[in-house]
Amino acid sequence: MIAPRITAILAGLVLFASISRADHLADRVPASGKPETKLAGIHLTERTRLREVIKRYGKPTRVKSWESGNPNWSNQYEYYWQKPGLNLRVVVERLPQKIPAWEYISLIEANVGTSAKVGTTGRGLRIGQSLTDIRRLYGRRFKLRDIPKLKIHDVMFQWRQEEYSLVATLDSRNRIVGLSLSAPE
Repeated sequence: MIAPRITAILAGLVLFASISRADHLADRVPASGKPETKLAGIHLTERTRLREVIKRYGKPTRVKSWESGNPNWSNQYEYYWQKPGLNLRVVVERLPQKIPAWEYISLIEANVGTSAKVGTTGRGLRIGQSLTDIRRLYGRRFKLRDIPKLKIHDVMFQWRQEEYSLVATLDSRNRIVGLSLSAPE
């Protein structure tokens, strides 16, 4: 009874520590080149609207929302598209009371089950490619995490200029099974 609790606490601490360190990865290992801002044909800019994503992929399968209750804080909405060849999650931030038209996409995830055609970055990195392809397209300035106990095996790039972050989840053969792109905080 105590051992599972201790394991859960330790796992939480390891995840928190790695997320905290990764939050400022750009200070220690800044990615080279221009920041990646596109995944699955979606740009992480304030000009990209959810309606454009819906036009591309159709109506979302599921929606989750977290509303702050404070008109000065953003509300967060998670949109999921789950169908054959597509397992996509898009997070949208909105300030509906302050600026009705203001929204921006803060996170795009192309997860396991997404086709290589859809799961592609602006530079051409695709689901199914290898660690070698990652190095060829983005260079060697990244953080590789491999924590077998927690089933974490991924590569993270973070650009110093604007702190865009790209994470490629890898399988045991170092093949990409998922991609995640997040905007600066």
